[in-house]
Parts: sequence; C-alpha cells; structure tokens
Amino acid sequence: MPANWKNKGKYFLYKNKHRIFYRREGSGSVLLLLHGFPTASWDWHKIWPSLKEDFELVAPDFIGFGFSDKPLRYQYVILDQADLVEQLLDHLQLREIHILAHDYGDTVAQELLARFLEKKASALKLTSICFLNGGLFPESHQPRLIQKLLISPLGPLLTPFLSKAMLKRNFSKIFGPDTQATDQEIDAFYDLIQYNSGTQVFHKLIRYMA
Repeated sequence: MPANWKNKGKYFLYKNKHRIFYRREGSGSVLLLLHGFPTASWDWHKIWPSLKEDFELVAPDFIGFGFSDKPLRYQYVILDQADLVEQLLDHLQLREIHILAHDYGDTVAQELLARFLEKKASALKLTSICFLNGGLFPESHQPRLIQKLLISPLGPLLTPFLSKAMLKRNFSKIFGPDTQATDQEIDAFYDLIQYNSGTQVFHKLIRYMA
C-alpha cells in the first residue's frame, strides 16, 4: 500500500542535501496536509481521493518520517519542520493555503500560524486551519507511557526493540473502537517507520513533547 503511495510522489532537496518526499495532486485551492507521529503522509490515503476533487493537495513526509531522509546527526525540532514546509511550498511556488493537520502536524501548523500572525515572519497566507487530535495545549496533554519512555534517557535503548506487536498494541489505544487499524495497515505503518533505518532516530522525533 505505501509503495503505491511512494510511486506517485516526488522529492525535493531540503538544505541542499536532505531528500524530502511529498505528494501533490488535484486542482483548486491549495490544501496542505500535515501528518502525525510516528507515521507519514500516508495517514491521508483514505480521504485523499475525495479531497483531491475539490483541492490541490500537498502532503509532505517530515524529515525523519516516512519516505523522507532520516539523518542520524540531526536536531529534530518543530521549528525546523516548519522551515521545511515553508521551503517546500516556496519550491512549489505556492503562497495561499489551507491547512489540515493531525497530531504532530498540529504542532507544526501552530508554528506556521504564529509566523503568519507575525506577518513579516512568513511569506505564506493561511486561509484556514483545521486541527485534528493533537496536543494543542501542552499543560493538558497526557502522553502515554511509551511516549514518556522514548523522551527519557532510556529512549535510545528502547528503539531497537520497537516491534510490530508493540506498535499494534499502542495504536489500538488511540484508534476508535470502530476504526481499529487492520493488520495490513499496521504492517504499512511499521514499514514506514523502518524505512531508511527510521528506528535509529525514532526516539529523537518525539522530543517535541518535552
């Protein structure tokens, strides 16, 4: 499933060296889709066909995620992910956008919104933003045990033991009772994490919660 998604995507170079995957399709107003942790732009595959009927869709994989590069010696921070999004949109010569964001993507979208409200901090014009299932208010966010462990000094020691069964167990707690991920979807999510030796940087990606 993700292989088909990848085959329809493209890459652009971020900071002249990091290959960043993205999908672009459809026509109309531009809708930027920002994915969650620990997945990728493939998050949107089920609603992609209907959305592209009304919008020009742009969906990147953040650096460290999905089919994008996952450099070992890298500071994975939200400010940098927002820079990445701005550079991608500049590369595509897109200025006026709507944003649909989920989870980790919410935090990136909040940074983009802050820059837009500061006027001079961004060339983007944000027409609307929809936040889905994210920790918008840090003081009320309750991370799960596995997230706390990954943030802790134990994080680098735990990532080699990240298994498909562990992923399924934790995903079952955040999916709805009637929308549980299938075994095939768990396989796909796990493959996306593993791609480009992703487990080696997995613990670094979650530091945005710290």
